[in-house]
Amino acid sequence: MLRLLKITNFAIIDDLEIAFGPGLNVLTGETGAGKSIIFDALNLTLGARAGGDLVRAGAKEAIVESLFEIPDTAGGLAARSLLEDAGVEIEGGELIVRRRVAETGRSRIYLNGVLGTASLLSRVGERLVNIHGQHAHQSLLRPASHLGLLDDFAQTSGESAALGEMVRNLKTAEERLGAHREGVRERAQRADLLRFQVEELEKAALRAGELVEVEAELPRLRNAGRLIEGAASLYERLYEAEGSVVEKTGEIQRELEGMADLDQSLGTLAEEAASAQAQLESLADSLRDYAEGIEHDPERLETLEARRALIREMIRKYGSDETECLAYLKESREQLAAISDEEGTEARLVAERDSLRTDLAKSALALSKKRARAATSLDARTEEALGELSLTGAKFETLITHSEDPEGFIEVDGRAVAVRADGVDRAQFHFSPNPGEPPRSLSRVASGGELSRLMLTLESVLRRADLIPTLIFDEVDAGVGGAVAEVVGRKLKGVSASHQVLVVTHLPQVASLGNRHFRVEKHVEGDRTQTRVELLDDDERVEEIARMGTGLEITDAAREHAREMLEKAE
Repeated sequence: MLRLLKITNFAIIDDLEIAFGPGLNVLTGETGAGKSIIFDALNLTLGARAGGDLVRAGAKEAIVESLFEIPDTAGGLAARSLLEDAGVEIEGGELIVRRRVAETGRSRIYLNGVLGTASLLSRVGERLVNIHGQHAHQSLLRPASHLGLLDDFAQTSGESAALGEMVRNLKTAEERLGAHREGVRERAQRADLLRFQVEELEKAALRAGELVEVEAELPRLRNAGRLIEGAASLYERLYEAEGSVVEKTGEIQRELEGMADLDQSLGTLAEEAASAQAQLESLADSLRDYAEGIEHDPERLETLEARRALIREMIRKYGSDETECLAYLKESREQLAAISDEEGTEARLVAERDSLRTDLAKSALALSKKRARAATSLDARTEEALGELSLTGAKFETLITHSEDPEGFIEVDGRAVAVRADGVDRAQFHFSPNPGEPPRSLSRVASGGELSRLMLTLESVLRRADLIPTLIFDEVDAGVGGAVAEVVGRKLKGVSASHQVLVVTHLPQVASLGNRHFRVEKHVEGDRTQTRVELLDDDERVEEIARMGTGLEITDAAREHAREMLEKAE
């Protein structure tokens, strides 16, 4: 809600401050007093373009400041989000917009003291204020907003939001399916490699520590002949040959035993000789058994050498030893099993996508039918309300269209159409103020008064209490009077129940309904013209409404009629 507007050195305004309130705020005054200039100044704090010609003659710069109270509504929360993303802190729910325009045309924007851009201000302003007039700042003129407004009227906003979630879920499912299909060749190549590696490792049948065993056995097999011959030769020299070591040791033993008979101290040496004799005999037996146990087997040698080469090849490919190779085999088996399980993944993903498409198509078409019915009702109610505002014969049409999509899965009237987050429909409001003229888009309606009355009608019919908090109507009463003026006033009053409404009016019927009444006057002081705005008390309102009804000469009867209008309004 707009709480305060302060204007300095803007056009014919020298220094002006206006405190607006909730409900219906009316501004009245003679033609040319500067009522519309006030809204032009406000528009600067909503992101309108600035130029040096706006600066009051003789001043260096114009300054316009607006104090907004940002409500916790859809529009207010959207504005707050934009500001916070730009680093503008909102304390106490208030926003102060300050716009400085130099005589050179250079402009500066401050949002709660933070330097901002016209683009940011415009986006924030669109969510806080709608100005309906000849040079309007109007969200209703943007076709992109019309489908949402139709959903508000049809009470299908929840269904539209749910549809958006369905569209997002379908997009996710399609992305998963696409990613799966893109990876088919890569997974097939990976599976082929894994199968080869698993088969190779399984065929190798590795065993932990086997290489050490093989490499220990190979030297014996390679040198079996030499080892047999050497062991036999040693055995012969130790035991069998004439004068063998065992025989000589036996002779030494016997001599020591004979000498021990003469000297008992030699008995120990005789025992040692006997022990040496026994050890040599045992050694000889071991050499004989070794020679007999060695097998000269060329086939075994060839087998072991091939086995060692295979084990070394597996270790080169798959790990630093047999244990790591066996771990790689286990992991490869698991990966291969996982890839094999994915063979049914595409069928599952396709089924999931098709199911989402079916549900989405059903919901989108059902929503489309509700919108079509609501559009018919909206058109009829709007045309009826326009007739009450002296626009009898005016045509209003909510045109619902669809975008063709050759690859679309939803059909409307036998044509495949595109689906977006809000469904398959596009909506655009068309209007013709005069009978016989075809309805055109709202942006092409030339008359400010007709357009303002249409916007008032739409605001009244739609009653969007959760969207734009402040509505401004300029020239809404152009060309109307009498009973139509009362209808205009009632509609403005009705809209003000859910919005803050500011209206420039020449109609006493409208002015009498205001919660706050401001009189705009133009004065000439010296050789300078300036605009002043005064908040009227009860007695002053009587005078102003009487003037509006009768002109400059205010009679007692006019005052009495003004009092009756105010009492009736209360």
